[in-house]
Amino acid sequence: MSSEQTCTMNIAIFPGLFQGIFQGRTLRTAFCSAALACASFLMAVPATAQTAAPDTQALSAVVERLVGAKVESIAPSPIAGLFEVIVNGNILYIDSTGTHLVDGQVVEVATRTSVTARRKQEHEVATTPVLDIQQLDLADAIKIVNGRELPGRVLVTFEDPRCGFCKRLHQTLKDVPDLVLYTFPVSFLGPQSRAMNEAIWCAADRSKAWNEVMKDMPPLMDSAKCDLQALDRNTALANKYRVSGTPTMFTPSGLRIAGAVGAPAIEQALQASVR
Repeated sequence: MSSEQTCTMNIAIFPGLFQGIFQGRTLRTAFCSAALACASFLMAVPATAQTAAPDTQALSAVVERLVGAKVESIAPSPIAGLFEVIVNGNILYIDSTGTHLVDGQVVEVATRTSVTARRKQEHEVATTPVLDIQQLDLADAIKIVNGRELPGRVLVTFEDPRCGFCKRLHQTLKDVPDLVLYTFPVSFLGPQSRAMNEAIWCAADRSKAWNEVMKDMPPLMDSAKCDLQALDRNTALANKYRVSGTPTMFTPSGLRIAGAVGAPAIEQALQASVR
């Protein structure tokens, strides 16, 4: 039997696990690491005790050595003998012997719903901090005022200058009266977005530059250089609050609104935040 066969014979990996989770490690290296981890796990447990309650710490070690990332939590899944493991916000499953790792969906037959998707959403809600506008450094945002500045009539947005839905939202917000908008520009759509954000940030009038970009007018780089660290801080801020798409909005109460929703929905959210 070849060394590669020896490394992989005791572990089954399901489609999807290798899409970026190994961070550049080769499959052979990953499989061998997993096999060694599994072997260590099995050797550490006496044969007479292998029917006892599984050692979740040892199971976590198997997963961590395989995927190269820290396990956030491990708990029994709805399937007997299978444990739910959360790594980087993603859900995997490992059997009680530590020899099989599953990357896929657990579906509840009776309701035809994904238990995995539900648990992932629950985890995100539990671990994502509530955005508090009072704690934000609004100097890193572009301020746009539509009408009067009134208490509670504030929206924080994360937007990409190349985002079509952001441009649609920009037009919609004109129909929301007396609104103060703090836009944190991010560059989710690649290097071109970053270049546009740099041009906007270095403009003499950032609000005007952003408004022009939202009308598909190219930004003009100001001759003076400026500090671009705010753009990096905005990326970190988006990651902190798990903002992965644009536009994403937050009301003063921390309510998250994803996507280019209509003016009535935005107005309703604003009114609810001041009750």
